[in-house]
Amino acid sequence: MNANLLSYHKVTDRLDFGVTTRTLADFRADVAFIRSLPESQRPEICFDDGYEDAFENAFPILAESELVANLFVITGVLGRRNVWDFTLFGEFKHLTKAQVRELSDAGWRVGSHSKSHLALTTLSVAALRAELRDSKKFLEDLLGKRVTTISFPFGNFDERVVEECKAAGYEEAISIKKPSQDGFVKRSKAVYRFDSLNAIRAKLRNDPLELFRLRVINACSRATILMHRLKGYKPIADAE
Repeated sequence: MNANLLSYHKVTDRLDFGVTTRTLADFRADVAFIRSLPESQRPEICFDDGYEDAFENAFPILAESELVANLFVITGVLGRRNVWDFTLFGEFKHLTKAQVRELSDAGWRVGSHSKSHLALTTLSVAALRAELRDSKKFLEDLLGKRVTTISFPFGNFDERVVEECKAAGYEEAISIKKPSQDGFVKRSKAVYRFDSLNAIRAKLRNDPLELFRLRVINACSRATILMHRLKGYKPIADAE
């Protein structure tokens, strides 16, 4: 993967509680800016979580500019609602298996975002291996292609998680929080609701103030991890 990565979550005009939603107009402007850059300077676009709007809204906009994206799928929730996330203004639907296949056939690079979207650093060895290996096998069976990339839920990883990823057959990973010293994990900069094009430019040049701002925002993901504990959210037994 490219050294410069931008991570998106939702692209929709629906009202949403969180900061990870990008409106269609803003995403279209982002894509136009990225397309205007020399090819060697263009960041790769990534989508975490695998919401249906990646297919319905982002896919057509990217196709107009002859661009593709990396898609990181939570395999246990395909075709389901996002019960694992905050849903103050209504639930959002995840991609179906058919939509993931269509995106893959269109040139999107599909990777794992785990099976259940739990913080991998909090899991037992057995549960961690299931999240990594079951999601990888599910996607490979679905697409008939090798799956070698993973995006860590919440951006969280440690040495144990990296070693288990390598043992499971992943060749690279991304985190919205930090890279790893050995280069296996690359840092992707998340794009949020309130980001201007100047903020995106700052992300691409690794501006220290922008990276600090991202660290502060990303720290808020602890709220979702806490919610999981309070609700007793458990690993999903099987992807459907």
